[in-house]
Amino acid sequence: MLIDTDVMIWYMRGNDKAAVILENLTNIMLSAVTYMELVQGMRNKAELLSLEATLST
Repeated sequence: MLIDTDVMIWYMRGNDKAAVILENLTNIMLSAVTYMELVQGMRNKAELLSLEATLST
């Protein structure tokens, strides 16, 4: 399933509804544009590392 940037942002900010949906999906995909939007929105290296950890799981 292709996930939109907004849904990933909600998930990373701790939105319970987004978490329930994303954690129950088996095959999650991000477009290159969505990935770049997420990377661009990171405020520091710690957030970038958190994003990478989230995406690796």
